[in-house]
Amino acid sequence: MRALIIGVGQCGTKIADLFALVDFEALAINTSKSDLDYLKHIPKERRILIGESLTGGKGVNANPILGREAMKRDLSMVMKKINAMVGYSDVDIFFLTFGFGGGTGSGGAPILAEALKSEYPDSLVVAVGALPLKEEGIRPTINAAITIDKLSKVVDSIIAIDNNKLKESGEDITRAYEKINRTIVERIASLLALIDIPGEQTLDSSDLKFVLNAFGSFATVGYAKAEASKVRNLSRLILKSFENEGLYLEANIESALYGLVAIHGPPELLKARDIFEALSYLTKKIKGKQIFRGFYPDLREKEIEVVTLLTGIYESKSIEDIVVVAKKYAQSFIKAKEEAVTKKNELLTGLPDFDDIYPGEINERLD
Repeated sequence: MRALIIGVGQCGTKIADLFALVDFEALAINTSKSDLDYLKHIPKERRILIGESLTGGKGVNANPILGREAMKRDLSMVMKKINAMVGYSDVDIFFLTFGFGGGTGSGGAPILAEALKSEYPDSLVVAVGALPLKEEGIRPTINAAITIDKLSKVVDSIIAIDNNKLKESGEDITRAYEKINRTIVERIASLLALIDIPGEQTLDSSDLKFVLNAFGSFATVGYAKAEASKVRNLSRLILKSFENEGLYLEANIESALYGLVAIHGPPELLKARDIFEALSYLTKKIKGKQIFRGFYPDLREKEIEVVTLLTGIYESKSIEDIVVVAKKYAQSFIKAKEEAVTKKNELLTGLPDFDDIYPGEINERLD
């Protein structure tokens, strides 16, 4: 299958750059020239600076209105570059990577997603976005909530990553961000690498597209890996891939409509009993009762790798917390703004005009 990774904004282009490192087709779009220059793996001809006439190439300072306008102004240039990359071969999935709390990503990603859906109606558009830290303040939270709302009406699935998991890491901030970005790439790349590959039971492009075509709902990717010699119970390892926190998203997996499981490892350890025991449990657990599966015995492998995908998720504490905070703030802000306007009008109502106070001044001076 063919996937094209499009990074939008600082966060998104860093993730796209890591996809390019592992040989995925990737494109970087940003309003900041210095951020584009920082990238290491995406070729310069696949880096697009948008909104230069608006920002001077210095970014939008987390302002989604400027990010939206920058994408609108240069959308034809962006689509022309994408068309050139796509060529005559179909793209199964466009992955848009970005940060929900920023300006270029939150403002520009929905505009680009809508254009891709219009230009490539047979391709899926999947958003892969990082949720802001609570400590970043109210503005990124507002940006995230509104962007989630906009994207849910356009894209096929939203894979959200909760950056609040950074705080649980003992590493410095740079390494913590890098770890999350690499985790995103590792899990999605591992899943895509097994699609359309011959196996005992094969997952093909249509299976993945069916699962990801989930009405703009949320999705999460789980992962579990262990040395073959240390695996005593494969069923437990499969369940672990669902029970971990996916791409750092706190979600109720029981609310999922669809699931997909890919298992790769030494043939002698892929026991049918263990596999079907775990899959039977998971099928009963999720709301939609549909799990696609792929089994890939490989004599060369010394490890067992399990990649899982859950989509159609409508219950996520990570998302709900952001939306609730954003709604409360928006309501209080709008109320405060209305009160301020009312008080201003009350204060100034009844004042005369200058002509009422200084009658005849102009005429006297003219005389």
